[in-house]
Amino acid sequence: MHCRSIQVYYPWSMPPVKRRKTAPAAACYRAWRSQPAPALREAAWRRLDALTERHLQSVWYDPQFRPASLTTCGGERVSVLSAGRWNLSAGPDFLDACLVVGPERRTLRGDVELHIHPEDWTHHAHARDPLYRGVIAHVTYWPGRLPDNLLPAGAIQLALKPVLDADPDFYFECIDVTAYPYAVPARDGVGPAPPLAGYTPEAATALLAAAGEERLRLKAESMRAHLERVGPRQALFEGLLAALGYQHNRGAGRRLARIITIDRLEEEAAGRPLSAYALLLGVAGLMPNPKTDTWDAETRRFVRSLWDVWWKMQSRWEGQCLPRQAWRLAGIRPQNHPVRRLAAAAALFTATPPLEQALRQAEDAPPDVWIARAAALMSADDAIPYWKHRLAIGGKRRDQPVALLGAARQATIIANVLVPFLAASGGRTQPLLAVIPPEDMNQIHRQTAHLVFGPNFNPTLAHRGLQQQGLLQLFHDFCLTNRLDALAEAADDWRQAPTA
Repeated sequence: MHCRSIQVYYPWSMPPVKRRKTAPAAACYRAWRSQPAPALREAAWRRLDALTERHLQSVWYDPQFRPASLTTCGGERVSVLSAGRWNLSAGPDFLDACLVVGPERRTLRGDVELHIHPEDWTHHAHARDPLYRGVIAHVTYWPGRLPDNLLPAGAIQLALKPVLDADPDFYFECIDVTAYPYAVPARDGVGPAPPLAGYTPEAATALLAAAGEERLRLKAESMRAHLERVGPRQALFEGLLAALGYQHNRGAGRRLARIITIDRLEEEAAGRPLSAYALLLGVAGLMPNPKTDTWDAETRRFVRSLWDVWWKMQSRWEGQCLPRQAWRLAGIRPQNHPVRRLAAAAALFTATPPLEQALRQAEDAPPDVWIARAAALMSADDAIPYWKHRLAIGGKRRDQPVALLGAARQATIIANVLVPFLAASGGRTQPLLAVIPPEDMNQIHRQTAHLVFGPNFNPTLAHRGLQQQGLLQLFHDFCLTNRLDALAEAADDWRQAPTA
């Protein structure tokens, strides 16, 4: 496979629009990633949407998330004595699992394969693959039953969605898939040689841009599916509260958005940021204790003003509020604390014009102007004056103003929420991709660059937001699944493809 006509433009807005005959970079990346090499065949199905097979593997692996009570498609109860060994090579997802099934408590020992849909077993041609002859359980997210003759004799079929949906505290966003089972394992203490170490800067930049385009396309596709379910305003509300939740509080933020809903927030707050903030804090279970003796006078007045609003609403939300334990609070920097981040949410969703409308109004502006306006929308620091000079409730008042959302968090929201939302709702997004602002380089960015391009990777090649998104896509496609050998097999095709 050779992609001989990669162009520097990004026609990926949703819903689908008429495309130029020349394949966009993301399409070329997908075709390149989907090479029929045995080690890579499975990776083509591991899409980076809201739910991936990696999420299901993490659920199965971790007793914290794996349901204690499981039932086969035939109605038999299943107990997991051992989830098995996480398999990072070709073959089933878990090896040597041990399950106890049915009232007679028969024991099954063997391998476990997980998919999102039951029919993925057929799509992946596992029935013809001898590596899967030892499968004792086919575990899927969506319910459905395959004919028994497609699976190894005696294999059971389980669906996770019904039991996960029954748990109100479970959200896939609570799972850090990069932590399972460990980042990228070494082989006998020596990792594989970086497969793209010989790439020229031009080839590396083109590959990262194409992979970044693919990642953002998938985000837009996932956002569009959610938008069709809940509507654009609620989809944006959920996406932003999840993004404001930072790494460990994304799930709690989305759960809060689903409890309150944008319609109820607008009804209760009536455009008043302080009322919106009191509602968010109250339902989140994070309302500050007004009897704290160590606060200064300004803080006591501010907290009292919040309670003056909340006590009037409280009875309407009885039984719906989250427990404080729903949030990860220990070890969180003051800038990332949910009490502070919810102030930003209150400001964003009481602004005039509404956020969705403001994004639309800027759509025809030049790309760099749209990005600047989007960043300005994230900087509603005057809406709740208390936070303009504070990092935390009761914290020391600072002489210089402190932004509710720093530039790095603004960049994260623009790339991961606002641009995908605009694309999902049919907006013109192609020109924006080249000017997406960069986030702070994190451990995954650096690790992927080291593993894929080698220790001499020039960080300036990933100084743009699109290239950073590309590093994340390469991580999920190749590093996280330990398929760097497959990446090496496909490397020559991309290296030979022109980038103009």
